[in-house]
Amino acid sequence: MTVEVDRAPGLRERNRIRTRDDILDSAAALLGEFGYNGTTLDDVAKHAGLSRKTIYAYFPNGRDEMVQAAYVRIAKQVEQRGMLARESLTDPVDRIVALAEALIRTAITPEGRFYGILGPDVTPVLTSVMGSTSRSFTQLIHDDLAESMAQSNLPPATPVDELAHLLTGTIRAAGNIAAVEPRRAKLLTEAVRMMAAGLLSGSADE
Repeated sequence: MTVEVDRAPGLRERNRIRTRDDILDSAAALLGEFGYNGTTLDDVAKHAGLSRKTIYAYFPNGRDEMVQAAYVRIAKQVEQRGMLARESLTDPVDRIVALAEALIRTAITPEGRFYGILGPDVTPVLTSVMGSTSRSFTQLIHDDLAESMAQSNLPPATPVDELAHLLTGTIRAAGNIAAVEPRRAKLLTEAVRMMAAGLLSGSADE
């Protein structure tokens, strides 16, 4: 009988992962500052301290593949941070706000700014990879609202699906504003809290 053992990545693999992360960090930071049209592979290579050849070794299809990878990595980070922050929370408002905080806090970082802004120049490049985090957030919020309705904290006829989509859209909009105006991050988080609290303040008797 053969027992498979998970092994930690070796030095070469760790270096490969580190180099890829450096490329994506540089790409995301430059995209956030200069946009898609203002960011070239040469810019990323220079920022990361690597050669253009090295960039192509990791992303043989060029800039668009690299940009998509940068977006997907940040999207996964936002989703994971939001889900992790919710784990110890029981209040539905806090659980919804945790998702907003995950996005807003990411959007005000140099690497996360481009994810928060998503200008019209880059959106066509990302069409095939966009939406997974929003879908995840919508489902999580849907579950929070459904649970509140089951506990008679919301009217029975509450349009849970529609409200979940609207709250996700609000969170996405808050991330966009925070990316452009980081100083408003705290106020944006509080605004999401007020909206969620107002929504969940209804009763089944209303």
